[in-house]
Amino acid sequence: MTAWLAVALVPCGTRASAGETTGYRVELVDPVSPTAPARAYEVVQSRDENGFPLEYSLSFETHVCTDGQCKPVDVTLVWNAVGCFERLEHPPDKPLTKKDHVPFTLDDYAKLDRILKDRNSILAGWTLAYLERPTQDGDAVDAVDAVTAPTPATVRDSIIEDAAYTTWTLWQWANGSIVPKLRAITGESCTPVYLKHLLASADRRFVDFALDYLVERHPSDRQFVDSVLRVLENGEREQIDRCLEFLRRAISDRQERHARLIEACCRMPMAERPMVLQRLAAEPDLPASTLEGLTGRLGQLPYFSIHLILRMLEQRKFASEKSISDVAALLEGDDFFIARRAYEHLVRHDLDSATQAKVEAFRRRHRDRL
Repeated sequence: MTAWLAVALVPCGTRASAGETTGYRVELVDPVSPTAPARAYEVVQSRDENGFPLEYSLSFETHVCTDGQCKPVDVTLVWNAVGCFERLEHPPDKPLTKKDHVPFTLDDYAKLDRILKDRNSILAGWTLAYLERPTQDGDAVDAVDAVTAPTPATVRDSIIEDAAYTTWTLWQWANGSIVPKLRAITGESCTPVYLKHLLASADRRFVDFALDYLVERHPSDRQFVDSVLRVLENGEREQIDRCLEFLRRAISDRQERHARLIEACCRMPMAERPMVLQRLAAEPDLPASTLEGLTGRLGQLPYFSIHLILRMLEQRKFASEKSISDVAALLEGDDFFIARRAYEHLVRHDLDSATQAKVEAFRRRHRDRL
């Protein structure tokens, strides 16, 4: 779960209106000199036509090695509104360079773009000193860095050949301490309208940001219930737990919450439905209205979901006229395996004559498969 950073955000000018920009002064430590004091940088925020944060940019010049032999890097890094690296720009006359000041190729820039967008890169765990270590036995002799130091073979896929220092330094700038500060700036713009805008995004990163923000800052705000239910129905598997946690607090009436979850469950992808059903099953003392609400949807669900619901009933030794009728209706379906699971459930109970007749008819019809 995200811990929202408390950071002093000092605009360097008036706040931007729609389509304009504003600057924020942010204190950052140069990753090449981590023991040096932090210095102030200006981060520029751009907004879209709705006045929502669109992206951030930071222009700077930095050395990329510790011995002064590397050419300084003059770049602008750009992040989206939730602090994910988007692109690198540089002056036309100041390309990035490798060993012996050879300019990057187009392939090098494409690979660097992929590396900088990998927030889980192995580079997060290595220091600059690691790239400066002597070559170990078995390392490729041609794994050479921008100046003289060998590049360990274990990180070769995560760096630009002959530009390991540059790659490492730019990754630290793109994915380091600036990211939570950018997210904190965006957090200052999180009005209800903007949060709903993020929750409706097709980009999972924006939805994740909004869910984290809601769980931390607005954990019981009903105005976001419909938006979060849509995420539950259409989002990613990894977002389901956060959606359920928010809805648990935001819909305090248990019966209403269960009814909304059952509706949403039936609209979710088949593979994700069990997560909601298992969450319901874990609740103690489920009311009859919830259990009957689940059996009322059996005809819309696949086998495994039906199995989970019937197991809920069996574990609670629950049976009502409605639940028995709903389960009995499955005996007449086209899916034999679903019908057989319904039969196995029904034979556990004392049934009225009409339902017992349906069970006996199913037994006779499929006696060779039971």
